[in-house]
Amino acid sequence: MKTLLLFCLSCLLTTAAARAQTAPALEWVRNPDYHVQYQVPSAWRVQMEAHDSAAVVTHLDPSGQILLVVAKLRNGAQRQSPHEALDGLLRQFGVQGNKRYRTVYNGIEFVETTGSGQLHGRALRYDALAGHHRGHVLLVYVYATPEAFATHDALLTQVVHSIAPYGSRRARP
Repeated sequence: MKTLLLFCLSCLLTTAAARAQTAPALEWVRNPDYHVQYQVPSAWRVQMEAHDSAAVVTHLDPSGQILLVVAKLRNGAQRQSPHEALDGLLRQFGVQGNKRYRTVYNGIEFVETTGSGQLHGRALRYDALAGHHRGHVLLVYVYATPEAFATHDALLTQVVHSIAPYGSRRARP
């Protein structure tokens, strides 16, 4: 019995050590234009784009199966409510009427939704947030293949929920 107990304990420790070794190193990304900071795995590539409706920072994992997008709506889109911003995103994913809930991460109020959809004919899972922050609408979402999302669920939750205010507020006259 004692041998069996030691064997089980050894297996648990080996599994825990293997998981600890595969956990990616996270680094802080600080974006003074968006007034936010958040964590992403250091191996993820970053791409910045400017569109008519949003300034977008995209982080892509090395496998190409997971994307984190942090966008600041601009021009006409900045007048959207967080619900309207999520509606636009969910339409891209082929999703309508998904349940949303209000939440707060590190002092920023968001409307959040999670679920499954499709993009360019490929199945995906997503977690998306939209909220007002320091005078603009932020849209933050992560999406991945269902397999990658399931495998990295804890990491993706940690990354999305790490979003926090950054920089000082400007003095108002």
